[in-house]
Amino acid sequence: MAHADIEYRGDFFMIGVIHRDERNPDILSTLLEKIQPDVITVEVSRYSLEFRRSTGDMYRERLGGICGCLDRLHGRTISGLYSFIDMPSEFTVAEEYCRQHDTAVYPVDMDLFSLLKLRRVDELIDRGNVAANLCADEKARTSEKVLADLYFRKGVTAFSYDEEMVIRDSFICHKIGILKKRYANRRFVHIAGWQHLRDPLSLYEPFHPVKIFPYD
Repeated sequence: MAHADIEYRGDFFMIGVIHRDERNPDILSTLLEKIQPDVITVEVSRYSLEFRRSTGDMYRERLGGICGCLDRLHGRTISGLYSFIDMPSEFTVAEEYCRQHDTAVYPVDMDLFSLLKLRRVDELIDRGNVAANLCADEKARTSEKVLADLYFRKGVTAFSYDEEMVIRDSFICHKIGILKKRYANRRFVHIAGWQHLRDPLSLYEPFHPVKIFPYD
């Protein structure tokens, strides 16, 4: 598995991120400048982006009113709930890179699963559930970092590649395949959750990916 200090060769790179990790903006900005892609695809759906653009301010205001008294107790844990309703840093960093370099960025994930998950946002930030969700969110992020460390450093696979991931990766690879034909001989970067680097069905293999897990 490649890391951020390698010499980059190839025309398709997969960057596996820990979603909502506070290091992601700096890590991704540095990597994109090193790789210099012509096209960036991101594991995010158009639906989720539009949902956050149209409702993000409303939910931030509501969450701010609920969490004001909890900031002292939970510190940066609060940021986990805000990151759920904010634009994902993976996309905003990619979008800014493309703006500066006059290149293209595409959200390529499925709308359906985003719709199903984002329908729960009202429940997630309900006043009665916020404290419980804060603890659950912190545990989930900690668990994800542990699982990633086990996989990339010790070769231990302690997570499942379930049916949803198969469906989503199949859809994503189809969309990337279309873009690869449109942008022939261009350098691509695909940004996705780190679990997708496993790719047990070799769905990404036709693109000959250089896989990068960019955390020390």
